[in-house]
Amino acid sequence: MNKICYGCGLKLQSEFSDKLGFIPQNKSDASYCQRCFKIINYGENKINNVPKETKKIIKEINNDDKFVIFLTDFLSLNAEVIDIFKSIKKDKLLLISKYDIVPKSIKEKKIIKYLKNYYLIESDIKFISSKKNYKIDELINYLYKRKINYTYIVGLSNSGKSSLINKLIDINKLKLNKVTTSNIPNTTLDFIRVKLNDNLTIIDSPGFLINSYYNDKVIKKRIKPITYQMEKNETLKIDDVYLNFSENTSVTLYLVNDLNIKKYYHNINFNDEINIENNSDLIIKGMGFINIKNKCTIKYNNLLNFEIRESIFGVKYE
Repeated sequence: MNKICYGCGLKLQSEFSDKLGFIPQNKSDASYCQRCFKIINYGENKINNVPKETKKIIKEINNDDKFVIFLTDFLSLNAEVIDIFKSIKKDKLLLISKYDIVPKSIKEKKIIKYLKNYYLIESDIKFISSKKNYKIDELINYLYKRKINYTYIVGLSNSGKSSLINKLIDINKLKLNKVTTSNIPNTTLDFIRVKLNDNLTIIDSPGFLINSYYNDKVIKKRIKPITYQMEKNETLKIDDVYLNFSENTSVTLYLVNDLNIKKYYHNINFNDEINIENNSDLIIKGMGFINIKNKCTIKYNNLLNFEIRESIFGVKYE
């Protein structure tokens, strides 16, 4: 059998039911493997434990002379993700997806200027929303104007790669099978070519995974920033993360939905601490980030995957 699954990109096989790519022998004309069929029709939430390694994906892309669209959503912008983006040595575009979840007060031009200056990005940067059909036509025109006939679409797992491809299929009114989408990491397991028309073929790819608190949380509605006025030595609890502030400061949370957030008034022993400068962002990978206005020391527990950056809302990027 030489067919591939249109959902995840793996070669279809009927020999081993416990292996990826399996389809029953009486379903030899199927377009999807059993795993993808269950994801699409029953919402099965089984996480794949053999993701394609980031370095291998990057190596395959860098060995191919094609354009690259790199997707990440607003809350996933951090140094580790940007480093993966920069490791791609081909002509590329940084595409910030799910713009419909970004607070309306946040302006595209300001964020683009910040990213180019703070992370030293020379490539073009654009925003889109597949859900709201925001600037999808602009993206297509961008590719046509640059005479790009083939492009990879890569990015973090759950960054919206497959949703974008399915939107492009819909816009072009193509009678093609949809790429599998779900809120579990590594739904796409290998490269999938989709010919949109005679001028453009896109190549879906496995998603990158980074160490973070949550790889499976999907933001379904606009982020609502929450501001707390933290007094000296007060503690903020975010799920199982505890943050204690040494000084009075205002903190604004830009986090994924459905987290348990509250001030915590019980005594607790802290073993670690970090120093924060004025107007900095504490990025908690997989959750989002916290804007901290005043210089302080933060004592913490259970804060493992984090970065500190100059605030994405810094005045010098106005």
